Amino acid sequence: MPMKSLIKKTSLLPNALEPLSIPTYEGSGQTVHPSIIDFQNEYAKAQWGGYRFWMAITPYPQSNDAFENPSIFASHDGKNWVVPSGIENPLVSAPGGWEHGFHNDPDLIYNPDDDSLWLYFRFASKTRLQLKLIRICNDMFRNDPLTLMEISPWEQAQNKFRSMCIFRESSVRWHMWGGGGSNQAPYGVYYYFSQDGLKWNAPQICLNARGMDAFQRLGLCNWHMACKPNHKERRVEFLAYAIKLSVHSPKSLLRRLVGAVERRVSQGLGNAIFYAQCQMDTPTLFSSPLSQPVIRPSISGWDNQHLYRCSFQIMNRDGGDYYKVWYSALSKDGRWGLGLTEGRLGTFRSSEK
Repeated sequence: MPMKSLIKKTSLLPNALEPLSIPTYEGSGQTVHPSIIDFQNEYAKAQWGGYRFWMAITPYPQSNDAFENPSIFASHDGKNWVVPSGIENPLVSAPGGWEHGFHNDPDLIYNPDDDSLWLYFRFASKTRLQLKLIRICNDMFRNDPLTLMEISPWEQAQNKFRSMCIFRESSVRWHMWGGGGSNQAPYGVYYYFSQDGLKWNAPQICLNARGMDAFQRLGLCNWHMACKPNHKERRVEFLAYAIKLSVHSPKSLLRRLVGAVERRVSQGLGNAIFYAQCQMDTPTLFSSPLSQPVIRPSISGWDNQHLYRCSFQIMNRDGGDYYKVWYSALSKDGRWGLGLTEGRLGTFRSSEK
């Protein structure tokens, strides 16, 4: 079979035809980095705070990080989003820019122990990198931001919780994965453990059974990832916006990649969303069973430049896993948006070869 025929030109899920309308506080409707909870699907609760769906996201008009402040929205159907009563966006502000600092990378978790939403996010400037937390109660009361982790002064090599995604397995088992660990690509995936969601252990690198990064195995580099537990399969699943590895990557790394076929699979497929997984009992042992992208940029739609961080739900339909994915994307005219797509990935039959 010719090498060219092995290269997948399509994605597993269709692109959203148009972005959702999000009432951002500065009026642009341009958003990035969603994190969504579906209370009915994830917790068998019809609603929380009057709504089934809750989302943390940041506005990012024309990529201006001065507006990239964590904001909260709610929805009855996952498509039509509003600012819920009692919430005033943004929840917290930063000046923007590398000199004075900006917010980024929100991740929203429900904690049934205190019946509250836990909103994690980061603050970054040229001197400080912080992991922060705001807790939102059912009556919309919220505390001032807590700083859970701080690196100051810092450099990119210490940045190991970029686009962190968190899974609360139980009241005493919290898991967090993030990217980074290098001054330049390729970046790694790192795992943190906590007994309370507040104090986190030192990071551990995540590799596959061959001792390689699961994304670099495909000739890719994870940039922003999201996670959700698949309780039926006893695994944690990840959808990650990944970029193609540069030809300038270290030769030592390139020698570790698995053969010409897997390198060719990734050609032309950078800037897409890819799948990875780990078993719940082995949170640092990753695999990447799907070489085909979950979603690719469209040719001429609102998402035709590159995709970015997504959030998703795993549902059981007709005995198999069915996915809803909300993904952020950039158009070639510089506008950001949030799209919704759904379908099957075939993950319940997947195994890494």
